[in-house]
Amino acid sequence: MRAVTRDPAKAPAALSARYGRPKRSELERAADHYAAQVAAGATKIKTYGFSRYKLAEVKDELDQIFHGKCAYCESAYAATHPVDVEHYRPKGPVDGVVGHPGYWWLAADWENLLPSCIDCNRKRGQITPQPMDWSLLTLNNTYGFDHSKEMQSGKQSAFPLAPGSVHVADGSVPAQLDAEARLLLDPTRDAPGDHIGFYVDRDNLISLVYPKPLDPAMTPGLPPAIRDIAELQAQANQAQASPIGAVSIQIYGLNRLGLVQARTRLLRELDFLAIRAVELDVLRQQLQECRDDREARQQLPNTTPAEVAALKKDIDIDDQIIAKLDDMVASFYQEIAEKADARSPYSALAAAWIDTFVDSA
Repeated sequence: MRAVTRDPAKAPAALSARYGRPKRSELERAADHYAAQVAAGATKIKTYGFSRYKLAEVKDELDQIFHGKCAYCESAYAATHPVDVEHYRPKGPVDGVVGHPGYWWLAADWENLLPSCIDCNRKRGQITPQPMDWSLLTLNNTYGFDHSKEMQSGKQSAFPLAPGSVHVADGSVPAQLDAEARLLLDPTRDAPGDHIGFYVDRDNLISLVYPKPLDPAMTPGLPPAIRDIAELQAQANQAQASPIGAVSIQIYGLNRLGLVQARTRLLRELDFLAIRAVELDVLRQQLQECRDDREARQQLPNTTPAEVAALKKDIDIDDQIIAKLDDMVASFYQEIAEKADARSPYSALAAAWIDTFVDSA
């Protein structure tokens, strides 16, 4: 996950447009829907059937902002399945909050919409090994489809808050939303790197996401794979790690096996490119030394004209090979840099790998 800037001015007009007869916006229709039920004394509020957020205009704009990637895990969704337009604050009843109708007044709010892959958005059983189980063996198998290793993850209608914080149930005072002690990261509101991170070990290339320690000097630890948010937050606090990071990792399923496998493939590709670049650069330096030696021998007084001509021919060949090696090294490093570009899948991971590579160089 990486921070993304959303321009409020680019909110798709379709979200607030008035349509039908009589012409009203979707928010106005929804407000009438909920007001009528309250006035009738309904004991169970029926959710309004929102649809404007699904329009192509909305999806296209989100696709531009997020470069065709899931807002949470940075997977490219276009090649595998259609995007889910996800409501950061759920438009319907909130998981575990009895009687809450959902943040229905934000269902067509541009700043509440995010593009998500199916696995981050929908609750599904995911193979999610416990921290002590992660190994190359774990990474390269699927537990033989052992359902005992599966755990429900995916945001869907979840919106947990820290203990003591209250979910806003009335949209008439927008400022109250700021008082909610959110436990889920939103890349358009938060700096994800303050709460979660990739701690790259080049001797053990397995790409896991960790909650950031509250003290930067502390060694990061991987939280247990559990669904109980209160327990997960308590364990994060005990470990002095970001509870927002720990809860977000679990809810979005950022350490589900398939995702870890995909990110690890990127790590190995980055390492391969870097090793090849370093090896070629060493070869270039060795050839440069040979080339410089030949040039020095040209200047010696006892070097014959024939030897000078032969040396010049060798130097010309050296220069061509050195230039080619320079280009190859530069292309490898350019490819590495492109993987950390915001448009690339798992770019936050690539940036973390580059930092580790530079520090070890």
